Amino acid sequence: MLTRLTSNPRRPALVFGPYVLRGLTDLILAATRSLPVAMAALGLYGVGTAAGMVTYNSLLQAEVPAQNRGRVFAGFDMIWQTGRLASLGLGGAAANAFGIQAVYLLGGVLLLLAGTIGLAGLRSARGGTDRGELRKTAGNGSQEGADQGGARGEP
Repeated sequence: MLTRLTSNPRRPALVFGPYVLRGLTDLILAATRSLPVAMAALGLYGVGTAAGMVTYNSLLQAEVPAQNRGRVFAGFDMIWQTGRLASLGLGGAAANAFGIQAVYLLGGVLLLLAGTIGLAGLRSARGGTDRGELRKTAGNGSQEGADQGGARGEP
């Protein structure tokens, strides 16, 4: 889906931007006592989560061969849902022990850290050329068709 809007879903801002947005939202939630502000922040959090999921799913579709996508998406979903369930228990225990503001503050700091490291790491690792774009360009053309045909036993 994202590939219809951009030629490069691997852009660091698309991959790691949602982490930064959710981290900022967590910090807002840690700092506010206003219901309207908290509701608006949760709306922003939803935008960040949706943007992240569209990007991650688009990357999986772009990178994983068609014959493996079902298994990869099932594994991705299993890991994602297990993490969500674990976060409920761990977050609840942490909120009991340290308070809900501390949980939002820690979550916000960790998300901002992850997003910043990802953005900085991808920019420095690229060295002027996006590896994903090279892979995308190299995958197009007659060789890909020959590989797919050969796998099916077709000429």
